[in-house]
Amino acid sequence: MGRVGQVGRVGQVGRTFVIAVAAALLPAVGFTAAGAQGAAPARSIWDGAFTEGQATRGQTRYRTACAACHAEDLLGAQGPALVGQAFLDRWAGSTVFDMVQVIKQSMPQEAPDSLGMPAYVDIVSYLLKSNGSPAGAAELPTEPDALRQILVASHK
Repeated sequence: MGRVGQVGRVGQVGRTFVIAVAAALLPAVGFTAAGAQGAAPARSIWDGAFTEGQATRGQTRYRTACAACHAEDLLGAQGPALVGQAFLDRWAGSTVFDMVQVIKQSMPQEAPDSLGMPAYVDIVSYLLKSNGSPAGAAELPTEPDALRQILVASHK
């Protein structure tokens, strides 16, 4: 068999770098859907934006789709850590929609946008819980307009 359809190590490293830079710069330049529309998000990740059950589903999906690169404990392996103040600071000022979209468009690395919107939203709920956000009474919605109304803030 030839190398047709295979991504070489340099291609994987380059793609990982591009994804990491995009994830870091998107919030830094203030590109949020809510900001683009001129409406401020109505609440933040500290207001109980997901349920325990949803975070549990997200943990299950994370284990199968993300842990190989980001580690079971979310501290990073081949991919960056997804917990800690640096992670929250990277997304501060963005909306949950921004976070879902970047992850959806770039992960899993070998098959971006392959899990379906509900799975990506569940994974984000697990990431939020793992970063200290409290669960609430309602699930994190899958509708883009609703996700644009939830701000990612690095502090309560």
